[in-house]
Amino acid sequence: SSGINAEYGEMAEATEVDETIKHEDSKFVYMNPELSRNPAFLEYSKTGNTMDLLHTFVPPAMRGKGVAGALVRCGLKFAASKNLSVRLTCWYTSDFVKKFGSLGCKIAK
Repeated sequence: SSGINAEYGEMAEATEVDETIKHEDSKFVYMNPELSRNPAFLEYSKTGNTMDLLHTFVPPAMRGKGVAGALVRCGLKFAASKNLSVRLTCWYTSDFVKKFGSLGCKIAK
């Protein structure tokens, strides 16, 4: 990809990365074997109607390509689709929501 997404990495609009993210057990996972053998992921836990976004990890070779932002977007969209409140334990998810909004999610205190 080129332009702003490649330069700044994290935009509110979906990118081609979003389309390849898989939802596994308590994780949203992105694989790109051309860049890294290790996956990028957003880990969460769910208690009642609250989804806690716990931890975002992106391997060094994938950083700066919008992967973390795409993972957070997927997590927020999932929570909104299930009418879950979201707790932003992970600092990156908190920064993302401050910059781009909660994409329709209720943010838990």
